[in-house]
Amino acid sequence: MDMTMKRYLIPILLLTAYNVYAVRVNPQGIGEVLLVPYYTVNNGLNTTASVTNTTEEVKAVKINIREGLNGYSVLSYNVYLGPNDTWSFVTGAYTSTIDNHEGEDSGAHASADNSCAPRLNKSLQQFLPSDIADGPETMSRAREGFIEIIEMGVLEGELATAAVDQWTGMTGGCALLTDTWNDGEWTTDTNYSLTPITGGLMAEADIIDVAQGINYSLPVVALEEFFAEGSIHHTEPGDDSVSLDLAAPMATVYANKKSYQLSFERGIDAVSAVLMADEVLSTYNYEAVVNGINETVYTQPTRRYYQSSPGYISHAPFPTSSVHGCSKDQDYGGVELTQTIFDREGQYYVQQGGITPPPPPPNNSFCGSVFIQSIVSPGSGQSESPLTQSNNFQIISGVSGGTEHGITQIGFVTRPLVGTDMNTNKTVHLMGLPVIGVTLNRFTNHNAAPGVMAQYGFSQPIKKKIRLIEIDY
Repeated sequence: MDMTMKRYLIPILLLTAYNVYAVRVNPQGIGEVLLVPYYTVNNGLNTTASVTNTTEEVKAVKINIREGLNGYSVLSYNVYLGPNDTWSFVTGAYTSTIDNHEGEDSGAHASADNSCAPRLNKSLQQFLPSDIADGPETMSRAREGFIEIIEMGVLEGELATAAVDQWTGMTGGCALLTDTWNDGEWTTDTNYSLTPITGGLMAEADIIDVAQGINYSLPVVALEEFFAEGSIHHTEPGDDSVSLDLAAPMATVYANKKSYQLSFERGIDAVSAVLMADEVLSTYNYEAVVNGINETVYTQPTRRYYQSSPGYISHAPFPTSSVHGCSKDQDYGGVELTQTIFDREGQYYVQQGGITPPPPPPNNSFCGSVFIQSIVSPGSGQSESPLTQSNNFQIISGVSGGTEHGITQIGFVTRPLVGTDMNTNKTVHLMGLPVIGVTLNRFTNHNAAPGVMAQYGFSQPIKKKIRLIEIDY
């Protein structure tokens, strides 16, 4: 078969095989896969999250809590949700009692929810090191990261009834589901009594600073049309293999003022495509009169699928080599970036490198899967993360002589993510990196009223510019 014929046949075969299921971001916030860009238990912070089944079906849902250096799971479990049922949980600081990690700073998960989560200690489940394959070995790396919430299928029959009974407070329902995992049908057929994924999940998440009386809402990214038609991906509690690489290898991307249907070799590339940003923009405010503090969280949920070894990237869109020495106490590789700081009057400062905990990086870069950056007043001398106390943290100076608030614009030194336009069969290049994130802000008013101090916390999702290039051969 000549290359021209092959080029035209591949998109047609993909359309037939996957019945035009193409991953896309749903701005309305409902989907089969939900991404919470950040959780943390550092600095006395708690992270709360809830997932709601908005349908009349009974859902099997996987929740993966992933640490921030390379996205390894520190807790993975199943929850079974009745119609319009909501599961909620909180993460907080905890001192590890795990063998070989006793006494280390770690985190834990807790829930007071009625919904069934087999084998999960709802009252307190500490984070686990078993899936961490490389890098720093202490549990401190589990204290921040991101969360995946993924539908696995629709439950039917007596097991669906058991899930609903548990949700409504009747006893015995969860025991049946647990027994089905322990010595029942699910030990030999994990898809027993399940039908394909249909979507309809939504989630909310917040970071709460109890001591300061502040709440930061987190923007949850919803992905729909994620799986190929007829998919069921039901695995036992603790198995985090239900993840982002199970997507159908097609994506719907809006760029150049139109919608593109793109095909890729791998499902994970389709997920990366819908999260791509050629430029990332976020706001900052360090106004002295309100003791303004800002930290922006940049999360790369698909990053781990592009690594050839710890700290080294081998697959596009990531560059062929990584920046090293770009975080406080670990070397997990980074992506070089270009950054310009604009104040509110349009004055700007081109950032060449940041002030970080030693040793300083050779280039300004994103390091690890979750990276945090703060814009501070020039000459402030700040060297630590004031809000999140992240170890994977960088401080950048604002515009000298400029206003105390503005925007930061980041671009990436990367390779293109290559796909095929399924309508024209043209090769397309998506530029940038797959990144999501949020900016956290805190203000302190020491004179809200005579003798009264007031604290204010708020957050904004990062903004993106998407660049897609159509290649003519």
